Amino acid sequence: MAGSSTSEATYAAYYASIAQAEESGDGTVRHRLRPEVGDGTIEVTSLRSGFDIVRYDVAFAGGHQVRYSFPGDHFELEHCVDGRMDIRETHSGAGELRAGSVALSPRCATEGVVAHGDRERYRAVSITGTWSGLKSRLGGFGVDTLPDNRPESVAREQYLGGRSSVGLGAVGGPMEEIFLYRRLSPGRLLFLESRLVAALAALIDGLTVAAPPADARDVALDDHEVAALRRVPELLWQERHAPPTLAELARASSMSVRRLTTGFRALYGASVREYHRGRCLDRAMALLVETDWPVARIGHEVGYASPSNFGYAFRRDRGITPAGFRRAHS
Repeated sequence: MAGSSTSEATYAAYYASIAQAEESGDGTVRHRLRPEVGDGTIEVTSLRSGFDIVRYDVAFAGGHQVRYSFPGDHFELEHCVDGRMDIRETHSGAGELRAGSVALSPRCATEGVVAHGDRERYRAVSITGTWSGLKSRLGGFGVDTLPDNRPESVAREQYLGGRSSVGLGAVGGPMEEIFLYRRLSPGRLLFLESRLVAALAALIDGLTVAAPPADARDVALDDHEVAALRRVPELLWQERHAPPTLAELARASSMSVRRLTTGFRALYGASVREYHRGRCLDRAMALLVETDWPVARIGHEVGYASPSNFGYAFRRDRGITPAGFRRAHS
């Protein structure tokens, strides 16, 4: 979150007060923090879809507090890649956005303060826009209804960045890809749009599915367990052509299978297999847009043993064949 309102003038004033703007040829404005403020950049990329992608890689000297006030139509989805940021909202209370967690703005006016610790590096990516713009964008994909926020307690935890992010864990995958993507290529903005769509799809799924079971929702995770669980997606990705079993993952994480599965769902909002399948298919979507690789090669790259298995999984999960998705985004 940055600035004190959603107006471009207010954002511009905030950035100008803490940073020096650097125009680039890739559609991104990089706001480099002034030395007396801290170290790092806030990068803003405006997409034709009406959303802004904001990437934070900052460490403020002496800590930093920003007071904000957003109208009810303000939409913001933020994923913390590394570090920590405190949130104190006037009506909802206090929370903490930490590595791996996701925060979703509510559909009501909000005001409060976000705070960073002294010299604490904060890395995150944010998608900002309006709820009405989101509804219009989804309508273009045939999604006629934007799911309502679930019970107030769940919406509050989603907003304040609860560690489990209640149902929104799968949003982190495509958003982290946005954060890590640094290629300067003709397809750059198209790639960012594709990751935006993947993040919004995960958001809609997260808002639509039933609340997690009580044993997953209420599980308390120690920091070392969170660290172990955050290694699981990478372990699965590295071994995607012969994925380890849950028992093997549990041994590698020094957990029981039950602790692994309930802890993973609490942290990511999906089962281990659901999350991994989503990540593989998200990567496949990016490759279909970014490359001219044959569909069979892309299926193998993301871990599928045969083109038919890949095509079936892609169509079942994304509602379209890989070839059809490529044609629609060419």
